[in-house]
Amino acid sequence: MIVAAAAPLGISDHDAHRRFEEQVLPYAAAETAPRTEAYAKSVAAAIAPESVTERSRRAHDERRAFVTDHEDGQSVFGVLLPSPLAHAAFERFTAMARRIREIAAATDCGGFDGPRAPQPGRAPTEEELEPLTGFGSMLDDLGEPLSDDRTLDQIRADIVTDLLLTGIADTLSELGDIRGSAQVTIAATTLTGADDRPAEYDGHGPIDPDVARQLAAEAADGDRLFLDPRGMLVQTDSYAPTERMRRFLRARDRHCRFPGCRIPARNCQIDHNHDRAKGGKTEICNLCCFCVGHHALKHPDLNDHWRWTDRQGPGGVITWISPTGRVYTDAPPPRVQFA
Repeated sequence: MIVAAAAPLGISDHDAHRRFEEQVLPYAAAETAPRTEAYAKSVAAAIAPESVTERSRRAHDERRAFVTDHEDGQSVFGVLLPSPLAHAAFERFTAMARRIREIAAATDCGGFDGPRAPQPGRAPTEEELEPLTGFGSMLDDLGEPLSDDRTLDQIRADIVTDLLLTGIADTLSELGDIRGSAQVTIAATTLTGADDRPAEYDGHGPIDPDVARQLAAEAADGDRLFLDPRGMLVQTDSYAPTERMRRFLRARDRHCRFPGCRIPARNCQIDHNHDRAKGGKTEICNLCCFCVGHHALKHPDLNDHWRWTDRQGPGGVITWISPTGRVYTDAPPPRVQFA
């Protein structure tokens, strides 16, 4: 992954490769390959002779939609587009799929998902289901909605199909507020158009500043981040309990803080390192992002034979202790400061 990330540097630019290795190798020695990949791409973009902006804009001209036929009457429909837009769309489809499953479980009415189901909790008529030709919205022989036992992937596929064919994913009002999201870091001078330094799609690597500007212009809200010389987050414009603290933590952590995990912070839970029930305070230096699976590893109800423990040190560094007593550390991921 390190070698692949260095491709933009050019084979004969020895000085660029030296600077690349000086930054990437120490990071790689303490991190997993997937985390290193994202960081290495940003480092290469910062020192490459051809800017990430030029490469991104050239690649953007190659955007396309395509269909690849598979066996048994199945085909893959794909779209090549900027990474933040692709991930935001996938996250939105996933959130909608999860909401449909929650609604089906809560109402116990089958989880129909036809775009013309008029009201939550009421079975759609056969006429309302007609346009979908069976994409998950079916009635049984008695006119009752079938139980929604589809997998998350299956529901996602049905949602995308509905959107492409009808322009509507579902008329259940509970889905109307779901939007895609992307966490992007961009310099204030780049945001205003004063320069064209690359932006960074957090956790994935550098992106075209034009894409970042578009996302910022269309975002419902956003916070400024202040970084120290190492590229570490130290402050935000808005610092208060609840949601603003969550925004700070998501910006600082960017992904689950269990060693090696890359679940995005926006899909994680905010956890007290020192348990609230045992006197831990609700403050930034005692909070961090854990995915559901790794959060469960430290739950107080878990038997000590299996339970992990964690504590947070200066700079947001998390120290984990495994059930066998082995110690692991996880530091907040640095951002590359583009020159």
